[in-house]
Amino acid sequence: MTRFKKRLLIAAAALAVVAPTAAFADIVFDPTNFTEAVLQVSDDVQLVNQFKQQIQNQMAMLQNWGFTQLSQILQSMNVWQQVFGQAGAVYSSLDPATLLDSQFPLEPSSFTSLSNSVVAAMESGWDQEERNVLIENRKVQNDTYLNLQPTADLIQTYVEHSNAAPGITAAAQAGNEEVATVVSQLQSLQAQEITDARGEVERDAEGQAEEAYAQQQRQAVRADWSDPRQPTTSLVDAFATAAP
Repeated sequence: MTRFKKRLLIAAAALAVVAPTAAFADIVFDPTNFTEAVLQVSDDVQLVNQFKQQIQNQMAMLQNWGFTQLSQILQSMNVWQQVFGQAGAVYSSLDPATLLDSQFPLEPSSFTSLSNSVVAAMESGWDQEERNVLIENRKVQNDTYLNLQPTADLIQTYVEHSNAAPGITAAAQAGNEEVATVVSQLQSLQAQEITDARGEVERDAEGQAEEAYAQQQRQAVRADWSDPRQPTTSLVDAFATAAP
């Protein structure tokens, strides 16, 4: 209804009220003032409605993010975290040198008192450890691959919900979760690089330990080469029967 029509209706109502007042000479009624007062009330009501709409808009802007997939993101991150946890102190040790020395001795003297069977068992353990590293690396690889399509779908869903967000707070939260999804993917790739690096480090350490053992064996065989002992008996004549 336009403002002009409202004025006409209010004026008609005012005239209807004026008619019976003829019998009451003491009552003075000003239809103009009455009309203006009614219009002012109407304007105030409209202003209140506008304020109400603004408040509702602000509430929508502050509305909590109703779509979250953080649990799914954290669940995918738990896979490679479990891989690291199962490796024990390999990744968490603050003294990796001691850990490597105990597993892959570097000094030839470390093998002096070890029997061949003990060394063979150590080498078997090295081979098994190398296999374990390959397995954990494959786990991270598989998890990264399996999350490629779900992550793409999740990002698309985030974008859709962000575009339809009821307010800036919800839109910002959608953006935050999109960033969290990307971060989880980057960390998954980092985890894969870490397991790759572990394999390279332990293969190098194993090669050094094998070289140390080989050197110890050479030293044991050549122990008296620099100062050979004099024979205590004479050589036996191999051709004694051939003598005339």
